[in-house]
Amino acid sequence: MSTQTKSNKIKVGVVDDHELFRTGLITHLSIFDTLDIVINVENGNDLINAMKNQPVDVILMDINLPNKNGIDVTKTLKESNNEIKIIMLTGHELPSYVTNSIEAKANGYLLKSSKASEIHTAILSVINGESYYSEQVKNIIASDVIRKHQIELFGNNNLPSFSQTEMELLEFIRDGKTSEEIGKIIHKSKRTVDEYRSKLMKKTNTHNAYELIYYCIANKIFD
Repeated sequence: MSTQTKSNKIKVGVVDDHELFRTGLITHLSIFDTLDIVINVENGNDLINAMKNQPVDVILMDINLPNKNGIDVTKTLKESNNEIKIIMLTGHELPSYVTNSIEAKANGYLLKSSKASEIHTAILSVINGESYYSEQVKNIIASDVIRKHQIELFGNNNLPSFSQTEMELLEFIRDGKTSEEIGKIIHKSKRTVDEYRSKLMKKTNTHNAYELIYYCIANKIFD
């Protein structure tokens, strides 16, 4: 097998706030002689600073990052240079994260459970101007489309109204915050927040946070 020179390799940046995950990812990707990991940072600010001195072709971007989430970092980078290829590499499976990433002009979306070979394939795909979504993510998108269609058919009649407190809670749930995290923000117990969640699901005839958020997205509650 031929070995590429460093100048011919695809320069990759890895952004994730978990050092152990970054280390493991880089170790697994090091078997591919097409790649050169040139940036290894834990947040968006460090990435932007590193890119001032180190050119990069593809960025593997986590979503949950300190200070500024990966979707917002992606949006900022794409606004300054749309040629940069960015693949979201995250544990988030909610379609809203996929949709928001697409709107931020990310070139691909992978789950952290992906094998190194698939990550490598995704990198090669985006370098060639294609988008890349794993089969798991494609299934998530497909399920989202079906769910939205069903809600549009059956869920738009007699929409309930939401108080300001309920809207704030819905937005926290949409952003993936746990009941414990929400409780700390609004100074309520986890049990109280769970009761709020239960009332919202009863109000919208949904059965879990996943369905609740889709109900709100499909019915433009957040607009």
